[in-house]
Amino acid sequence: MMKACWNLGLFLASTIPLVDAFVVPTQRTTYVASTTTSTTTTTTTQRDMCGLVALIGNDPDGPLEDIVPATERVRHRGPDGMEIKTERHAGGRFALGHTRLSIMDPSHAGDQPFELTFDSHKKGHTYHLAANGEIYNFESVYEKLAADGWTEARKSGSDCEAIAHAYAKYGNDCVKFLDGMFAFTIVEQDAEGNIVGTLAARDPVGIKPLYHGTSPAGSHVLASELKSLVGLVDPATVTALPPGTMWTPETGVTTFYNPDWLRKPDYAPWKDPNRPPVTDDQIRAAFQKAVKKRMMADVTYGFFLSGGVDSAIVAHELMPLYIQDQIRIHGPDNVPPIHTYTVGMENSPDVMAAKAVVESLGGSKYIQHHIRLFTPDEVFDLIPKIIYHMETYEAELIRSSIPNWLLAERAAQDVKMVLTGEGSDELFAGYLYFQDAESPEQVQEELKRIYGMLGNINLHRTDRMTMAHGLEARVPFLDTEFTALVMSVDPAKKMVDKEAVKNNARGREKTYLRELFEGPNSRGDSLPAPVLWRAKAMQCEGVGEDWVSILQRKIASLVSDEELQAAAEKYPYNTPQTKEELYYRRIYDEHFHGMEHVVKLWEGGGRAMGAAWKSDMYTREGLKNTKMLSHSLQQQKDEATTAAASEPKTTTTALKASPNSEMTSDKSLSDLFADECIDLAKKSGYNHFEALFTTGGDDRTIINTETGCNKYHIRPQPVAETDIFRGSCTGNPPTKRGYEAAEKLYTNTFANVQGAALDDAMRKVFQDQRERVAKLLDLPGGAEIVLCPSGSDAEYIPLAIAKMLRPNAKITNGVTQVKEIGAGSAPAALGRFFSKYTPLTGLVPDAEKTLSGFAGIEGKALNARKADGSVEPAADLMNGFLKESMERDEYPIVHGVYGGKTGLRDNVMPGSLDAGAKSLGVVDACQGRFTREELQDWMDQDSLVLFTCSKFFQAPPFAGAVIIPPAIAEKLRKTKVVSNEMFTTEGLGAFLTDKELPSCLDTWKPLLPQENAANVGLALRWEAGLAGMEALAPVSDEKRTAAYSEWADRVVQMVNEDEFLDAWWLERSIVSIRVANGSSKAWLNVDELRQLFRMMSMDLSNAVSSATPEEKEALSKIAYIGQPVDVSESHGIVRIALGVDSMLSYLEDPESTLSEDKWVVKKLSAIGNHFDALMASGV
Repeated sequence: MMKACWNLGLFLASTIPLVDAFVVPTQRTTYVASTTTSTTTTTTTQRDMCGLVALIGNDPDGPLEDIVPATERVRHRGPDGMEIKTERHAGGRFALGHTRLSIMDPSHAGDQPFELTFDSHKKGHTYHLAANGEIYNFESVYEKLAADGWTEARKSGSDCEAIAHAYAKYGNDCVKFLDGMFAFTIVEQDAEGNIVGTLAARDPVGIKPLYHGTSPAGSHVLASELKSLVGLVDPATVTALPPGTMWTPETGVTTFYNPDWLRKPDYAPWKDPNRPPVTDDQIRAAFQKAVKKRMMADVTYGFFLSGGVDSAIVAHELMPLYIQDQIRIHGPDNVPPIHTYTVGMENSPDVMAAKAVVESLGGSKYIQHHIRLFTPDEVFDLIPKIIYHMETYEAELIRSSIPNWLLAERAAQDVKMVLTGEGSDELFAGYLYFQDAESPEQVQEELKRIYGMLGNINLHRTDRMTMAHGLEARVPFLDTEFTALVMSVDPAKKMVDKEAVKNNARGREKTYLRELFEGPNSRGDSLPAPVLWRAKAMQCEGVGEDWVSILQRKIASLVSDEELQAAAEKYPYNTPQTKEELYYRRIYDEHFHGMEHVVKLWEGGGRAMGAAWKSDMYTREGLKNTKMLSHSLQQQKDEATTAAASEPKTTTTALKASPNSEMTSDKSLSDLFADECIDLAKKSGYNHFEALFTTGGDDRTIINTETGCNKYHIRPQPVAETDIFRGSCTGNPPTKRGYEAAEKLYTNTFANVQGAALDDAMRKVFQDQRERVAKLLDLPGGAEIVLCPSGSDAEYIPLAIAKMLRPNAKITNGVTQVKEIGAGSAPAALGRFFSKYTPLTGLVPDAEKTLSGFAGIEGKALNARKADGSVEPAADLMNGFLKESMERDEYPIVHGVYGGKTGLRDNVMPGSLDAGAKSLGVVDACQGRFTREELQDWMDQDSLVLFTCSKFFQAPPFAGAVIIPPAIAEKLRKTKVVSNEMFTTEGLGAFLTDKELPSCLDTWKPLLPQENAANVGLALRWEAGLAGMEALAPVSDEKRTAAYSEWADRVVQMVNEDEFLDAWWLERSIVSIRVANGSSKAWLNVDELRQLFRMMSMDLSNAVSSATPEEKEALSKIAYIGQPVDVSESHGIVRIALGVDSMLSYLEDPESTLSEDKWVVKKLSAIGNHFDALMASGV
C-alpha cells in the first residue's frame, strides 16, 4: 500500500544561517535578527505576543548556541523580530531567546529579552526577562509599586516590563498581582554576574503555554512550544507548566492561583444568607469590563465570529465599545468597520448564523465580515502542519483545529489581534452532556474539573492556531474577575430544564448565559433569536459536514489493518484506537518522539467520561455504544408498518400488469390497469393518463375520492399559476413542464399500443431515459442505471447485488438518517415489504413479510438526530458497524445519506471496499441536490448511488434509480445468478420488470416479468423528472450553488425577522423552519405541523376574524411547501425549498421569486399566530 509522507525540512528551514553567524562569546553579547526598523516613538504602551526559550545551566562550559535554532523554531509566534541574550559565568550559564509580534510601538525600546537595572533597588543587580503575553492591569501594577515606595522609571512602553519591576520589588509574589495572559522567564544576576534568582510562570487559565525539561547535563530549558525542546532535553523530563503555577530551580512547580471557588469543595456563597447573591447586572457589567480590557491595542484588530452563541455575545458587547472609541477618534461619519472572520463550507450552519449576527449588529456600515470558505480537498494537505504546530495527536482536537487554522490564516492578512468566544462552556455548563447532570453540586464540580483542562484543549488550540500565523487571540470569557463572579452563581441556574427541553428552545445548555444577553446592548442591538438559542455544535460540525468524512476516508486508505492491529506494540502509551488516530500519531512521533506523555487525553477518550454522572456522550468509547445512539431496523419497520396499518382497509385485485395476471396480447393499456388504485383516481375525476401518472408506487399515492388528493393532500396535476410552489419532496404536485412532457409521452407512445407492442415500447422508453440521465449527470463510461419505482424500492437493488457478489455470505445492512429519509427505507433495507401495495402486483397479503430470496438479512438503523435535534455521528457509528461485520466475516452494506428531508448530510459517503468484494457502499442522494463533481467522487470510490427525480426535479412520486459505478457494473457482467428465488413476483418481480434494467444485469432479465408487464407510470414520472433535469442542464453547478446561497440568505433573513418563526436548519436549497404557537409560544410538534402543512394549501382568509389585514392577505395565498419532519422531542419543522422550477424562476427574476417567498413566510407566521383558532374553526 502506498503511504504518504511529508518532509518538513523546508517548512522549518531558516532564511538566515543562524548557527554559522553565531559565535559563542567570552563576554556578554546579544544576537539580533530583527525585521523591524529602528524608530523614535513616544507611545506609552507596547504590547507584544511572542515565543520564548530559556536555558539555565550549572555548566559554564556548556554550549549556548543551541538556543538559536530552538528560538528560530518559534519564529512564527513573533515574525517581527528575534533576539537572543546569552550569559556565562563561573557558576553556570543562561540564555534567553525571544521572537516578537509587535502589537504596538515597533521601536527597539521594547525589544526582549529585557535587561533592566534599578539604581534605587539592589544596585548592580540585573533582571533579564523574556515574556509572552499581555498584562492588562500593568498600569495598576505600577500604581501599586509607587504606593509601596517604588521610584524606578519605566524603560519602555511595554506592558510586560511591569513584570520585571514587580519581581524586583516583590520577588516571586509578583505573579499574584498580574492580570492577563502570560508565560515568562526572569533571571536575576547580582553585581558579580551570579544567578541569584530565576522564576518562570504561566497565567491562571493557561492561555499562554510554557514547557519545561532538563538536559542530560542537568540544565533547565523552558519554551513556549515543545518543538524548541527537541534535541535540548531528555524527552522523558518534559512537562507543561500547569495553569496558574510558577517554577523555580529550587522549589520546582508551585501554585499561585488557587481561588476559593476552585480550591474549596464546599464553596457555595449562594447558600450564605448574609451574602447578597450575584446579580445578572453584575455579570453583564463584569463581562463588558472584560471585553473592554481586551480592546487595548493601537493596531487594527478584529474578532472571530464562529456562528455560535459565545462569539456572538462577545460581538454583542464589543460593538458598542468599538463604535464609541472610533467615533471619538474619527467622528461619527468615519467609523472604520471592524474586521470579523468566519470559517465554513458554503451555507454551513456557522456561516449562516454568523451572517445573521453581523446584520443584527450594524451590518456592513460597522463590520467588514470575511468568510473563509473552504473545500474538503484543502483539508488533507494541512494535517502535517496542524500536528506540527498543535503538538498533539488527539484526533478531535486536530480535526477541530483545521477550521481554526484557516480562520487565523485569513485574519492574519488584515489584523494582528482578535477576540474570541472561548471559555463560556466551562463557566456556564455549555456541553450537551450537562443535560444529564443530576444536581447543582455535580454541575459545579464538573465545571471546576473541565476548567482545569482548558489549557490542554480549547486554549491550546486557540493559541497554537493563531500564533502559527503571528496572530494574537484574546479570550474575554476567561477573565479571572468575571470567572470568579460566574462561579459564585448558584449552579442550579446553569442546569438544563428538562421540562423546557420538551416544550421550547429555551430548554438547552447555557440557558442562563443566553438569557443574560438576550436583551439589547447599549446601542439597542439584539442578537437574532435563532443564533442566541442555537444548540451547541462541536468545532468540526458547524462549519460543514463533508470535509471530515473525506479526510477520514483518505486517511483510512493510508493506514493498513495490520498497522492498526500492531499499534499497541509500537505505541503502548495512549494507544491509537482508529486508523485516523494512528495516522496522526505517526506524524507526531516524527517530530516529538519520546514526548507522547505530554499530550493529555480526556479520561476514557472524551470530555464527559470524568463527569460524576459518567455520561458516555462525547467519548470515543461512547461512540462505539450503538445501543445509545441508534435503534434497530426492526424498530423502524414496526413504525412504518404501524403507520401503514392505520390506512383504510380495502380489498383489491392484483394489477393486471402483474405477471400473475392472465393477460392476452390483444388487451389494451386501459384494460391492463383496471385496478383499484386506477379506479379511485378515475372516480376522483382524473383521466387515464393522470391516474397512471400519479399511482403505481405504494399506498401513499392512493387518491381519496372525497378530496381528490393523495396522502399528502396533493393532486396529480400542476398547481395554478397564482399558487406558490416551494416544496420539492415526495408528494408534491408535478410541475407544468413535467406534466406536459409526461402527457406527450403517454399520447405519442402508450395510449393506443397493445400487448407485445407495449413491451417493446417500454424497453425503448426506459433505454432512452437511462441514456438521458447518464448524459445529464455526466456519468463515467461503464456506469449503469436501474430505474426503480421509488427510493425505498431502490433499497432492494444493493441487497440483490450483494447476494450476487457474495452469494454465501451473511449480509448486514446499515442505514443512517432514519426519520430524514423515506419511512420505507429502513424495512426495505432488511429486504422486507414496506407498504401494502407494490407497483406490479397490487395488494400485498402480508405487508410485513420478507421478500422472496431476501431472508436472513440483518442490519442497523441510526436516527438522523438525537432527542434534542443535534446530529448523530453517523460516520463514526457506521465505521464501527463496518468493522464489526467484516470481523465476523459478514458482507456489510453501509449507507450514507447526502441530503435527508432537511438536507442533512452524513459526514462520510461510504465507498465499496475492493470494488464490492468486501463491502458495498451506498450513497442515498435521493434529494438530487448534488454536483456532478460530487457524483464523480462517489463513482471513483465504487459507491452505489440512490437517486430520485421526484424531489428536487419535481416529478410526482415515485421515480427512483440506482446508479451502479463502472467497477461494480463490470463485476456484475461476469457474475452468474446463484438463486432465482429473489426474482419471483413475491420478490423483486413485484417491483421491476426486465425493461428497467441495464445491460450489466442481463442475467436478471429472464428471471423477472417480461411479457405483458410494464411500469408505465414509472416511465411517465421519469419523463416528468427528465423535463426538469434537461431544463436545468445549461445552468452550471457553480451558478446553481451560488443561487442556492443567495436565495437561502434572503429567506433565512425573512424567517428570522418573524417572531413566530425560526430558521432552524439550512442545507443548500432547503430551509427548515420551526413555527411557534401564538398562544402558548411553544414550538409546534410534528402532528400540529401536519395540520399546518394542510392549511398552507388552503384559502384561510375568512377563517380567523382576529387576523390583521396583512395576515388575512397572507392566509389567502395557496402555497405548497415541504412536508413536516420530526426532528426533536420538542418540535418538528416544515420546509421551504427551491425545486427545479423555482430555481429557474429565481435565476430569471430573483426579486419576483423572493416576493412569493415573502408570502409563504407570512402565511406560516399567520397560521402559527392563530393556530389554536384555526384548529377550533374546523378547517
